Amino acid sequence: MTDNEEEQDYYGVAPIRSVAKKMKKEYDRDPKDWRVLGSKDKDGNLDTIISKKPNYFWLKSKQLSPFSALSMGTVVRNLDKDIDEKVGKKMSPNDMLRFFGMVVPIKENKSVIASGIEKYSQEKGDYLKKIINEKDANLGYQLRRRVDEAFTKKHPQRKNLYI
Repeated sequence: MTDNEEEQDYYGVAPIRSVAKKMKKEYDRDPKDWRVLGSKDKDGNLDTIISKKPNYFWLKSKQLSPFSALSMGTVVRNLDKDIDEKVGKKMSPNDMLRFFGMVVPIKENKSVIASGIEKYSQEKGDYLKKIINEKDANLGYQLRRRVDEAFTKKHPQRKNLYI
């Protein structure tokens, strides 16, 4: 498998390094109006959706320790306008704000650092994932599969630690 094949698969799922590079380029072009929404999937992995119209970056992370996570991501383009109308307007009692931080090594001596306040909402995260799945029904599965494969490859003893 070549580096290019390993970087990104058919569904556009790639290690977080390449997705973070794309986000950084977008941010350098226009640093205003970025939003971050977090939620969890059915396996307990953290879903982070970072948006800057018209692009959405979907990151899926499996927590390895309090200080590190294994992450994959993808770029989702041109989502429906109703996301903003139904998701972005009000926070319900189930929603909360929390701090997020992420350090993504890009090269040996370079990293992209992102931090700030995200809105955490399981309900809104599930809604966004539902809209994304209407456009590409297999994308959520592929993200979960790639995170699980990378985790199994890097930590085979931890995979089945708690049965």
